[in-house]
Amino acid sequence: MKFLIPAVASLLLSIPVFATPLPNQAHVYVEGSAELEVEPDTMTFTLSIQKVDLDLAKAKADVDARSRLLIDAIKKFGIKSEDVATTALNIRPEYEYKDNQRVLTGNNVSRQVDITLRDLKKYPDLMKALVDAKISETINTNLTVANKKAVEEKAQTAAMNDARARAERLAKTQGKAVGEPWSISEFNNRGNERWELRPARSLAGSSANIVAAADMGFKREGEPFEPGVMKITAQVYVVYLLK
Repeated sequence: MKFLIPAVASLLLSIPVFATPLPNQAHVYVEGSAELEVEPDTMTFTLSIQKVDLDLAKAKADVDARSRLLIDAIKKFGIKSEDVATTALNIRPEYEYKDNQRVLTGNNVSRQVDITLRDLKKYPDLMKALVDAKISETINTNLTVANKKAVEEKAQTAAMNDARARAERLAKTQGKAVGEPWSISEFNNRGNERWELRPARSLAGSSANIVAAADMGFKREGEPFEPGVMKITAQVYVVYLLK
């Protein structure tokens, strides 16, 4: 035993001491939060063009033809080429088992096309054109904001202002004043999840709509459409020194 104690002591001394995130003087630790409402101004249409055929060449030709039809259909809406993104063709064989034998039933050829619409007033007409063209059985739409970074920064600034106001209210109850910030973070490193560092920011709203094109009856020229609002939230965690 007399040899074990020095060994253990040596081991403990060799363990690095991690610095505490809190100062060794009077301070206040607060969370600041903000929630802003913004109107979406951009919509992304996602279409999946797909064909299954035993003849691979025919399946590919069908997908290529509908891809060209799609590009022609959206030209009249003034959508720029940089706002249209297409993936490379995805080709995979499909099989089924008959009498314990794997039998080729067709070749699945598909391509995804993303279209960014920056003028939401054109949404009803564009959606009608896409449905009427029978290019894809499903159309996925997603609303967002073009200047997302600027909106996030505005929310972060509002969250910082909220943190300062909270700190001042708490300090005042103790007859103290708020000094300089000791640390500012987007991560709540007080919790057990401190190694899962994810910024406390989000943009959410009624922004997604999956439409089954085959089931939509566009018999009227205009589709009722209201983009509504989206909410962006931000949280910050600030340690202020007290004076």
